[in-house]
Amino acid sequence: MDNFKDWLRDLVLWFPRKIYELILDGLAWVIEQIPVPSWLENAGSYFAALDPGIAYFLEGFQFGTGIGILVGAYVLRFLIRRIPVIG
Repeated sequence: MDNFKDWLRDLVLWFPRKIYELILDGLAWVIEQIPVPSWLENAGSYFAALDPGIAYFLEGFQFGTGIGILVGAYVLRFLIRRIPVIG
């Protein structure tokens, strides 16, 4: 009898998990369809043109990692503010 209860519980919980998975897959597909801006594609060449002394200090302060974290935070803030209940 316990095996049947476990099976039934797993079956009932499978549906919400599957729906949640499909929603997240759809959201990931939508985000992947957003084109990358042209200025962001050329960002590597802009940083390559910096003076080596400036690049040395920027690397020491982990400037690239910091910019990535800031951009990620702004994108997350933008997405959260689009949710009607939260934003």
